[in-house]
Amino acid sequence: MPKSDRFKFSIPVKIILQGDWEMRLFGKKKEQKLEESESTYEYEIFGGFTIIKKLGGDYEISWKSPNVTTIRVSSMPVISGDVQVKQEGDEIKVLTTECKLKVVMNKEGRTEAYISKI
Repeated sequence: MPKSDRFKFSIPVKIILQGDWEMRLFGKKKEQKLEESESTYEYEIFGGFTIIKKLGGDYEISWKSPNVTTIRVSSMPVISGDVQVKQEGDEIKVLTTECKLKVVMNKEGRTEAYISKI
């Protein structure tokens, strides 16, 4: 047997890819498809969060879960009447400790947020 053939062998390798899994640990609950033109994401936020108006009219929603999470929306979030808030200039602090955040993105790229109590 020639030297070059002694160490040639092959091992079959099988690669399995998994997609569409969700991580509940960081608050992302689920993605719902309403139509082909819209996507909806729902988050459960515990411990309060802030909404800050940015230059250009966008709003930034930030919270810790355990990492800092930030979502930017195109218009002022719609806040349910039973959610307690405190406004200081361009910053809104949500004082309710258990909230549901629903983010809707349409095909034009506009995002809207709806905040309600769990």
